[in-house]
Amino acid sequence: MRNPRIEFEVYMHMYSDLHQKPFSNRRNKEFNATLESPDEIRAILDKGDITVMLTTSLQSMFEESELSWLEQNDTSFFHRSYTFQTLQNIFRQGNSLNEAFQYHQRHNNNHSNDDIVYVFARSDTFLMSPVDIPCSGFGNHVDIVVPRWAGANNGGYNDRFAVAAGQLAAKVYVSKVEGYKEAILALRSKPSFTTSEILLKNWLVLGHKLNVTEVEDIKAWALLRVRADGRIDFRDVHQFGIKNASLPHLVHQLGI
Repeated sequence: MRNPRIEFEVYMHMYSDLHQKPFSNRRNKEFNATLESPDEIRAILDKGDITVMLTTSLQSMFEESELSWLEQNDTSFFHRSYTFQTLQNIFRQGNSLNEAFQYHQRHNNNHSNDDIVYVFARSDTFLMSPVDIPCSGFGNHVDIVVPRWAGANNGGYNDRFAVAAGQLAAKVYVSKVEGYKEAILALRSKPSFTTSEILLKNWLVLGHKLNVTEVEDIKAWALLRVRADGRIDFRDVHQFGIKNASLPHLVHQLGI
């Protein structure tokens, strides 16, 4: 049944020290950008129809305790467009995802319920098209479903958006940066080319034998990256054939 009466819970994580000073990201064409504070984001989310549980932590603390092993030379295993900041962001985002999931687990007293479907998405994104999730499960023993875009072209899985059936598959997905670290450390002694999408596929399929399927439509589940100035990432503009890179313009165009 389409749009059934079901219960939604939203859990989100933010780094609480990012809004304190401007930042720049050359790869994403962001310069001296600023971010809203967790309190400002909470005020916006409280205006919505669905309660959002927001947890925070310090990015500086995560980097000091969990990211000090990462080296500049590790970028040599990736595409030349990958900067050291890009690699750091992969792990920052992965940790943020895990923090949100762990918050959910604590809030629900670690209760295991395989009837729960987990939707994982980056919070700095905009969903352009509807996503249909079967309430009766995925069938055919599918553990995780991902979009086909931004993954199929390089032999990996899309690492921006995923739907997991049950707690076991969800736990594996949110721990993906553990596999990324293992892989990068191994590449130091036996170098080869990789991408974050390939690392994800190896972690899910080779590392944990999960059954992962990709949505057939190459443009389905369009989750666009939104930059700090409200601009849609130029790579997504090209990928999905968007005529105007402004998010407000796209929202107006879609009638949302």
